[in-house]
Order: sequence, then structure tokens, then C-alpha cells
Amino acid sequence: MNPNKKIKTMKKLGILFAAVISLSSCNKCAECHAAAEINGTEYELMELGEYCGDELKSVEANGYAITDTLYVTADGDSLPSPVYPGNAEAHCGEDH
Repeated sequence: MNPNKKIKTMKKLGILFAAVISLSSCNKCAECHAAAEINGTEYELMELGEYCGDELKSVEANGYAITDTLYVTADGDSLPSPVYPGNAEAHCGEDH
């Protein structure tokens, strides 16, 4: 095989390998917040930050553990009734 062809083939394989690695290590990430429904209205309780990959799947599936009684929303507005410690819904991404 021509040495120049061999080098070009190796470069192409290197680029393909890098693309495969890049795609396999790509994680879906989303900004999340904890929310609770009170009297039919949903209230954003707190910003949770960004979650990726398995952590994102877990927080979306299991919610977020509230450890203190909350009296205000994430924006500082008073809640109609307190939210007591326990699990709150976690909403992630732009859809929520």
C-alpha cells in the first residue's frame, strides 16, 4: 500500500474514532427545579441547577427531597400553605 494512502486512511480512522467517542460520551443535560402543587396550582420551590445523564434521569423519576419546611417560592413569594419535608416533583428542561 502506498505510504500516503496509509496515512490518509489512518487519519480518517482517527477522525471516525474521535466522533464515536464524542457521541458516546455525550450526556443529555437540563436545568431543573423542585415544584409542588398546592390547591391545584403549581409553585416553583427552588432552583436545583443542571443535571446530566443518569443524575438527570434519577431526579426526574424520583423527585427531589425537601429537607426543610418551605414558606416561600423560588421567587420569594409566600406560598398559600407551607411545604413540609418530603419529596417534591422535579421538573427539568424547557417543557416545565
